[in-house]
Amino acid sequence: MKRDFLAFPLVLILTLPAVSAAPYWTKPGVYIEYAAMRYEPYIQYRLSQGDRPEWIQTSLMVYNYSGVLYILRTFNDTIVEFRLKKERDYIRSNVQVTLYNVSISTTLPKDISPPVFWNESEVIETEVENSHDLGFEDWKWYRFHVKKVVISGEYLIRVKDYHVIKGNMDYGHTMLFDDPANPLNKGNSFSLYPISIKIQDARIDNERVLKGRYTKFYPPTKTVVTGAYALNITQPFGKGYNILSILMGTLIYTFDASDGKLIATYNDGPDLWAVGILDAQFTDEYGQYKMEVEHEESYASGLVLRSFKIARENVKGEVSFNKPIAKAAYLFYASLVLLGLGLVLNIKASDKRGGD
Repeated sequence: MKRDFLAFPLVLILTLPAVSAAPYWTKPGVYIEYAAMRYEPYIQYRLSQGDRPEWIQTSLMVYNYSGVLYILRTFNDTIVEFRLKKERDYIRSNVQVTLYNVSISTTLPKDISPPVFWNESEVIETEVENSHDLGFEDWKWYRFHVKKVVISGEYLIRVKDYHVIKGNMDYGHTMLFDDPANPLNKGNSFSLYPISIKIQDARIDNERVLKGRYTKFYPPTKTVVTGAYALNITQPFGKGYNILSILMGTLIYTFDASDGKLIATYNDGPDLWAVGILDAQFTDEYGQYKMEVEHEESYASGLVLRSFKIARENVKGEVSFNKPIAKAAYLFYASLVLLGLGLVLNIKASDKRGGD
C-alpha cells in the first residue's frame, strides 16, 4: 500500500511533460488580440517636444487592396485579432485589423480611381489634388479621413514547419508563436517572401517581468531579432510611384518562452503580409510613455498582447498565470507535497518497525 502511495506522485511527475507538451495552437479554438493604444499624456509629451499631431500614430501601414497600394496612418487605437483553428496538417488563421481615426492616402494615374475598402459612411473628409511630385505631375493624390477601418483576411499555417501559406505563396515562419519544442534560433530562416531574411539573434530573459498597460508577462521571455533587410515598395502602375523605401530594417518579436505565444512586436511579419499588409509599424503609446518619459524599461510597446482565449476560457489580465505550463506547475508542486508526505510516512513506518 505504501509503495502504491509513493508510486502515484512519481508517475504524475514523470507524465507531466507529456501533459504540458501540447502547444496552445493545437487547441480546438484560439483567439488572440493585440493592441497599440492611444494615450493622451504621450501625445501631449510629443507635442511639447515639437512634433506635429499627424506624426503621432499608433500604427503606420502600407496596404495592398486590389492591386492598389495605400498608406494608412492610425491616430487612435489599433486592434489586431487572430482566430486559429487546427485543420489536419494546417492551422487556419482568420485575422481582423481594426483601426480608429485613420488617414488613408494614395497616389495614382489620373485614369485609375482608388478602389474602396472602407465603409463610406465612416468618411469624415476627402481630399483630391494633382500630384506635385517630380515626374508624376499627371497623377492624382488622394486622402480620406475615416472614423474606422476594418481589414480582414485568411491564411494557413503549415504545422510541420509553421510557415504561413496563402495560395501558392510561402511567406515564411509565422510571427504568432515560437514553438518551445522546435524554437527559432540564430541562423534559422525566418521569412521568404517578399523579403528573405534569417534570425540574427535569439535571447531568453529569465529575470525581467515585462509589463503592459493591463497585463504582466512573467519570465522566461524570448526576443528574436532578424538580420537587416532592404525593401522598396512602389505603386504598380506606369513609372512606379514610390510608396516606401527601407534601407536597413529589422524585425523584432518578443515571445513567451514557456508556451511560445507572441507577446509584443513593433513591426509586421508573414501573418500580415499574407493579408495584404506589406509593411507596418506599431506604437502602444502607454508603453512608449513609460519608457520615454518615466524611463521604465520593463514596459512593452509596439503591438502588445491584450487578450488570449482558448475555446470558451478567457485568459485575460495577468496572462502569465494562465499559461499551460502554470497548470502543470501546480500539479508538479502538488505531487512533490504528496511525495514528501509519502516519504515521511514511510520513514515513520520504518522507524516503528525498527523499534519493534
